[in-house]
This record gives sequence, C-alpha cells and structure tokens, in this order.
Amino acid sequence: MTPGAEPLEPAVLDEEPGDVAGQVRYRDLVGDVFGLRRSVPPGGVVVLRAPRARTVAAAVLALEGWAARVDLRGADLAPAEDPDAVILDDSVTATAPTTDAPTTDAPTTDAPATGDGGPRGLPTRWVLHTSGTTGEPKAVQHTLASLTRTTVLPAPMAGRSGAPRRWGLLYEPTRMAGLQVLLQAVLGGDVLVDPLALDSLPARLRRLSAHAVDSLSATPTIWRQILQSGEQTSLPLQQVTLGGEIADQGLLDALAQAFPGARVTHVFASTETGAAFSVHDGREGFPRSYLEEAPRGIRLEVRDGVLHVHAPDVSGGGPDGFVSTGDLVEVTGDRVRFLGRASGMVNVAGAMVAPEQVEAALRAHPDVVDAVVTPRRNPFSGWLLVAQVTAAPGVDRADLPKRLSQDLAARLPATHVPAVVRVVDRMAVTSAGKAGRR
Repeated sequence: MTPGAEPLEPAVLDEEPGDVAGQVRYRDLVGDVFGLRRSVPPGGVVVLRAPRARTVAAAVLALEGWAARVDLRGADLAPAEDPDAVILDDSVTATAPTTDAPTTDAPTTDAPATGDGGPRGLPTRWVLHTSGTTGEPKAVQHTLASLTRTTVLPAPMAGRSGAPRRWGLLYEPTRMAGLQVLLQAVLGGDVLVDPLALDSLPARLRRLSAHAVDSLSATPTIWRQILQSGEQTSLPLQQVTLGGEIADQGLLDALAQAFPGARVTHVFASTETGAAFSVHDGREGFPRSYLEEAPRGIRLEVRDGVLHVHAPDVSGGGPDGFVSTGDLVEVTGDRVRFLGRASGMVNVAGAMVAPEQVEAALRAHPDVVDAVVTPRRNPFSGWLLVAQVTAAPGVDRADLPKRLSQDLAARLPATHVPAVVRVVDRMAVTSAGKAGRR
C-alpha cells in the first residue's frame, strides 16, 4: 500500500430482512476479517466452492501471498480430488466480520491491494476453469497480475471525486468474467452488489435497480435478454461492459441507444489468457493498431488466423510467453474482427463453418433478437447445422423459420444454411452467462 493513501469509506453489508443482494467493498474485507488464514496453513492449497461474491473477495484479500494455490470451482464443476486441500465455502463468511482484524489502506494506482501480506513472499496461483462451451472444462493457473491487467484503479485515490460506482454482478464470481467484475469493484474502491441468490434475470435486474447500480457487465447473450426483458429502463447505467462472447455491431448500437449516457466497453478477458484489453469506441472487434501497440503494454499477435496474447504468468503459454486464445480473427482495414472459436469449427459437406458467423447472419435479420447455431452429426454430410432463434416482439413465429432459411440461402453458401431452424422463447444460458451450445 502507498503510505498515506486515502481509505475508502466503510461499507455496510446488506442486512435488510430478506435482502439477498450482498454489498461488498474493500474496506469491509481487508485484513482477513473472517480469519481465513487460521484455516489455511502458509503455503497451503485451497479449494474455494463459493457462489457468493463476498466470500471470493475475502479470499482474494486474505489468501494472496499466503496460500500457494487457490482453486476456484463453480457449482457445476466436480469436487476437487486433492486430499491435502483445504475446502472453503460460503460458510466461512456467514458470520459478521471481526472488528479487531488489522486494517489496511485503500488500494491505489501503484498496485492491486491484497491484504497485509504473507510469509511466503510469492504470488498465489489462482486456478480458474474454462466454461467448456466447445469442449471439456480445463484448469488454467493465473497470478493476480494476470487477472488485474484491465482493472482501472482511481487515479489517484486520494484525489477521487464523486461517489463510488455501484457494480452489479451477473456472473458466478468463481468464473473469469465474474472475477473480473469483482476485482474491478473491490480493488477500484467501488461497491459490488451481488443478486445471484435470486433465480431469475428479471428479479436480479429489479434488485440491481433498487440498489441504484450504475455499472453492469454481462455477456452479449445476457445483454440481449436484458434488452428484450424491458427491465433495463430502470437501471441508471453509466458503464455498460460486455465480455465472454463476440459483441456484434447490432448489439453495440442497441446498447448505445438504450443507455445514451453510458460508456459502452467491450473487454477481452479469457480464462486461457487472463485480462488482456478493452475497447471503448463503439465498434465491433478491436483496432488493428493494437497489434503494434496494445493498451497497457499487452502484446498481441495473429498466428494462422488465431489471436495470441503475451501472458507469461499464465499456465499454458508457449516458450515465448504467448498463449493462444483459441479465437479466430480476421484483419480487415483498420479493424480486427472475431469470427468464432477455432475449436468450434465444423466440417459441413467439405466446408469448414464457424457457427458464430451463421449466428451473426441470423441476428442481422430484423425479426430476430438472438440466435445460437450448433452442429449435429449427419451420416451423409458429416455435420449439419441446427439454429435456435428468439423472435422480435410481434413477429409471426409460424413462418419465421422458412423465411430465415430463404434469407440465409440468398446470402450465404449452402453449407452455412442451417438444416433446421427452431423458434424458442428463451435461449439456454450456461453458468458462465454464455449461450448454451450443447
């Protein structure tokens, strides 16, 4: 910490009767206020199974530099098989924080704050798991540095003006996307509102509105559902953040129209690479200039059509420190655009097809709100494509599949036209907030 840094205002954790939206701030959790280090020996291994943001934030502040490794496991992942690991869950933060724990000044622009240090003198390895959207989930080890590359801290904290932002959480905090929001809010001196105990998106949005949330991050799939729900009109958003999936121009334009006073930011942060960069110009993809001089010194390269990020502190990198994102990109003019996941490409009658490109073509139709395309095995063509779409309000759903097939056939190669188009009421969403593709 920087001596003399201005401390953040103390937060009041949500204790309204029946209120499940926990509010989390740095000041409430710094100094191991829940005594997590009494349960974890120095250099120990921890498995953290905690859907509550307060528990994950408390673990980051208490265990960084203390534990050798912390494995963040979502509710849908199998229990870890390490017999020596200490298992922690939300019960560790179920009681009120102690008042006699040491306090630490607020985070500053010098470095992310991580508690009062530990005896090891080494960074903790934070293990996150990929969503498994196009394959089995895999574990990736990070340091706090790789997780906070895009975290914006007040500059300087002592000269901060105005009230802290109020961030809403719509991702599991043990996932990369949720952890990014949590770290931004807690280390940035803001308030994090966690409504995830509520079981529906409209209910969560109403809770965020009741707590005056002005900053919200979600996947493009969730943002489309938010816009379709009509609940967004009560959110006083000043910051709109997207991540986890391709953000197409239609959605970026729709968000700019729905929240005219907000800054719209597309963040690239994957489990494989950690936080990498963000884009604020309202255009899909990212500037080609990032390949020569990326923001915050993050080096980017396109190799065989796949984006690579220089991330030497992340497991899975090559000898040169670069990690493959697995994302197919296309460089056109002054822009680099995302095409889809390399692992999701399928062979349809001899042609390699990225399902995301077909989805983009479907969303371009005025009668479609969202689309998901998945491959299905076929004994004749190898694979065929099946599309699910949600219709715009007032659209005649009966003949929509036929009209969409005809529209795609006029614009795309025959191999890219789904063999089946189904209209659904709502898209299936994974625990990571992404479109379900299985």
